[in-house]
Amino acid sequence: MVAKTKPATNPLKKSGTSFEWKIDCYEGCEHGCLYCYAWWIKSHTNWKRNQKWIPYSDWINSTPIVNLVSDLRSQLNSMQDSTRAGIKDIFVSSLTDCYQPLESQHRITRQVIKILIENELPFTILTKNKSVLDDIDLFTGYDKCRVGLTIVTLDDKLRQMLEPNSSPITDRIDTLKQLRRAGISTYCSIEPILPDERSNPFAIVDTLQDYVDLFEFGMWNPKRNSQLEVERVLGTQYDPNYFVDVFKRVNDYKHITYCHASHSKDFLEQHGMKFIPYPTVYQGE
Repeated sequence: MVAKTKPATNPLKKSGTSFEWKIDCYEGCEHGCLYCYAWWIKSHTNWKRNQKWIPYSDWINSTPIVNLVSDLRSQLNSMQDSTRAGIKDIFVSSLTDCYQPLESQHRITRQVIKILIENELPFTILTKNKSVLDDIDLFTGYDKCRVGLTIVTLDDKLRQMLEPNSSPITDRIDTLKQLRRAGISTYCSIEPILPDERSNPFAIVDTLQDYVDLFEFGMWNPKRNSQLEVERVLGTQYDPNYFVDVFKRVNDYKHITYCHASHSKDFLEQHGMKFIPYPTVYQGE
């Protein structure tokens, strides 16, 4: 099990990314993605504090964050009006998946979304699970939200190897279609793009462009042992030249609206390409 989490006194935090704000509903993630950067970040932080590395088996045995819902209400009630007015987007979730299977038991994400809507705050959802449709009633008619699905491959056999406990690709595509039919702003995160023909971002775009308002492209950001595992599954190795070529080709896609994942910024600029940040849900008056 992941170590018991401390009560979150301020669950809504600055993110340092294009989203500006973030909130995580769970500690760890059951989806078990081999390329997961969040596990590495949490483990690295824990190592610096306690000289202990969080085993991956603990990370995927996730737990709810203690008192998150009540702490979020308290935080928003005490937040200054000027701070609240400056919130243009809240990323739900940043270091975990807010609709991992555990959500069906605890419904923390649903409670968080209700609070954000009650406070008329903008937010972005990103998940790999079709269960996001359980909350379509909350998203429908609320114009300060965007709901996204991560799809890094159309090959479900590869998906099973890379993201073993996530929803099948066909289910994610159907979820995007249902969200779009309901009039909800949709986006697809193609991140991480992997150096493998089965992780072809252009095939994903061609398949989904009629159901997606915004595409996000991001390079693979390999960390520690996860790199070795992913390379073992793919049978290929990390190659920066591959991503240079991909990002250049993305620029030729003029018929879609797209942005880049924040962690790709330095790489793009180092190779003379423009970084396009994620457009916040609320753009201001």
